[in-house]
Parts: sequence; C-alpha cells; structure tokens
Amino acid sequence: MKRSGYLLLLFLIMSLVSLAIVSSKYIEAQNKNNELQRSIDNTFKYQLSNTLSSFSMIVNDYTYRSMLSSVATVASLSELTSYADINDDLDISLHNLFISLREDKSKDKVLLRVDEIREIFFMLVQEPTSKEATDRLSQIANETFFSIKD
Repeated sequence: MKRSGYLLLLFLIMSLVSLAIVSSKYIEAQNKNNELQRSIDNTFKYQLSNTLSSFSMIVNDYTYRSMLSSVATVASLSELTSYADINDDLDISLHNLFISLREDKSKDKVLLRVDEIREIFFMLVQEPTSKEATDRLSQIANETFFSIKD
C-alpha cells in the first residue's frame, strides 16, 4: 500500500510539473503572438502614413505609381491587423481602392478625388478602425470603378 501511495504521489508531482511547463509555454507563445500582432499593427499604421504622404504629392506618373504601391501595401497588410477584426470592411475597401486606381477605366476618376482620398487616409492614420473612412473608400470605388458599364 505504501508503495502505491508513493507512486501516486510521484504521478501527481509529475503531472503538476508537466502542467506548469505546458502553462508557461502557452503563456510564452501568447506573449510572442501579442508582440507579433503589435508589430503588424504598427507597420500598418506606418504604411497608412506613407499612403497619406503619397496622396499629398502633385499627381504625375511617378507619384501615381507611388500611390498605387502604397495602397497595395496597406491593402495587403490590412487583413493581418487587429483593426480588421474590429472593422470587417477595412481590407475590402482598401483592396477596392487599389483596383479602382489600377484599372485604366477608373483611374482618372479616382485621381480627380485625390483630396477626398487624402482626407480619408488622414482619418485612417488617426483611427485605423474608422467605419466612416472605410465606407467613404468603398463609395469612391463603387462610383469610379464598380458602377462603370463596359
């Protein structure tokens, strides 16, 4: 009986040690995940600032390519951010703006609204989860690209 009591105690101690190790590894993984998410969110906000800057330049062929590249970057990053969890339309509206800028049939109409787009990106830099900003971006894409009849 004593022997089985010692084995039971040993099993209990081993189980508690295992549980402590697994718990510490879980907490470590969560901390790394949170750090990675903060890094992605900070990179996204930095890229939003770059996009705002690109829409603040006089439009020519070079700055147009800069705008297109900046919008493509924030659109691709947006779905990885925690901001997309709060505002589902963030990645879609940025991607649709990219399409509207990229396509010849809508590019000029979008560029006529560069002041409005600059204001929207200013809003997004301040608050990346802004529903108003994403709604306005979607509206621009709908009015310039998606409503055009071929």
